[in-house]
Amino acid sequence: MPHRKFGDGDVVMGRWPGSVLYYEVQITSYDDLTHLYTVKYKDGTELELKESDIKVISAFKHRKSNSSSPSRRGGSRSRSRSPGRPARGRRRSSSQGRDAKDDKKKAIRGTKLTPEKPNENNTSRYNGEPDSTERNDTSHKILQV
Repeated sequence: MPHRKFGDGDVVMGRWPGSVLYYEVQITSYDDLTHLYTVKYKDGTELELKESDIKVISAFKHRKSNSSSPSRRGGSRSRSRSPGRPARGRRRSSSQGRDAKDDKKKAIRGTKLTPEKPNENNTSRYNGEPDSTERNDTSHKILQV
């Protein structure tokens, strides 16, 4: 008879099938023929798991509840700003100052647009053809043989 690592009633971590995630489960039974543990998840789901898919709770690190994303470096993160970034509260000088931008806006507002006078080259057709151009559209004519 193979050695059984977990006993009935033990609370352990069981891997959800098809996933890499482990959840807290309670072992309800063990089948000596198939070597599978029947476990019950907290939501009431009962499944059979291999021993390799079951681990003791102490194998998992318990994270602090106030931190949702711990730093990989353990808090040794630098707080300095990148050398290319300006100091806080200071703005980079732009190629155009504020006064130059205001002057440009005033010039645009002061510009008056006048309509173009019609001349003989202007046409009302969308394709730009003058009215006098003859069109060879024979799609409406029926050819007689």
